[in-house]
Amino acid sequence: MNGPDTRRRRITSRLYNMLFPVWLFYLFPTEVWLLILPANFVIDSLILYLAMKRQNVTQPKEVWKRSILRIWGIGFLCDLLGAGLILAIELLQDALHLHWNTFLFPGATLVALPGVILAAFLIYLLDRRFAFTNCPLDKSQIPKLSLALSIFTAPYAMLIPLYG
Repeated sequence: MNGPDTRRRRITSRLYNMLFPVWLFYLFPTEVWLLILPANFVIDSLILYLAMKRQNVTQPKEVWKRSILRIWGIGFLCDLLGAGLILAIELLQDALHLHWNTFLFPGATLVALPGVILAAFLIYLLDRRFAFTNCPLDKSQIPKLSLALSIFTAPYAMLIPLYG
């Protein structure tokens, strides 16, 4: 039974397991979004607060007000782009007929790692460029805050292997 239907089911199963957050949003939009969105906002706010405290930012409340929504949106965008890279790797693997089980560790981690790294890198670049515009910060503080956000808010949950 190696027809196109079997192949389609296998790809669908893999995509569900490799892109768990994206497909979970699709399957359960109301409940998950109501939990994930505020949780990410709180995590982004906490990381920003701790990074500003470490950098001795003089007006942390003002910086938070002017930047948190951009940081939050950039984080989601970068997570989706990282998930897109994982999807591309998974589709390429299937197109090249590589037959190794990416559901199990270390396979799932190796496939997901480039997506997590891409998301973290993009979080750094985009936060540095767009998140802190019109904020009362020194030029030297912006890269440090962006680095802290990229390291501590990267989508590490994508590294967890899921069993389907």
